Amino acid sequence: MKIQWRRGLVLAGIHLAVCGPLIVWEEAGRWDWVRSQEKLPHYELSPPPPAPAPPRPDVVTQADEGETVTFSPCGMWYHTSLQQRIIVLGELPAAAVSGWREPCPPAWSLAGLVGLSWLNRDSRRREVESSIGLCGLIALQWILVGGFPLIHPRKWFWEPGALITICTCTGIFALFAPFLWLFWLVLLVRRLLQGGYRGVVFAWRFFRHTAAGSSVAK
Repeated sequence: MKIQWRRGLVLAGIHLAVCGPLIVWEEAGRWDWVRSQEKLPHYELSPPPPAPAPPRPDVVTQADEGETVTFSPCGMWYHTSLQQRIIVLGELPAAAVSGWREPCPPAWSLAGLVGLSWLNRDSRRREVESSIGLCGLIALQWILVGGFPLIHPRKWFWEPGALITICTCTGIFALFAPFLWLFWLVLLVRRLLQGGYRGVVFAWRFFRHTAAGSSVAK
């Protein structure tokens, strides 16, 4: 199979040109919000109400046991901006590996490796590292997808990689990109199975030919 490096580089450049500004837009909007929260005035709390009078000895009361309540956004629905939706849907494999903008990224993801979680979302350095890593994964993803096309249809725009690129660039059709990624994955699995089957058949024929040659020589 001929490797089409030029096609892969072109697709990688297109997706970086589309997703790069969206990533910068998303990060700039987030840090503008963080700075606006820091500038809010801090009001002094009103004094606590006076403690209630102790109960009379003849009144039996039941003390409430203290409970520690912890909050974690892991597993909960959270708001996603339009920029994040386009990037996550259009660049599904890269976004899944990077864990970009997830409140609780897995430990094996890029965001998890740099130590980014919902507890330290104010760490701008980790946010920048995660965004740069996402750009690198997007470039690597499309160099491989574009350089190794799985099918060669008569019309170039019917190839899964080209369709995903069109959906990502248009933005409004990014909702269909995950289904195209699924179709591309099915083609990849099919190609791997076909290659494995051909390898097994070739090895079996070679074994039979070698065994037949050995018996004739004897």
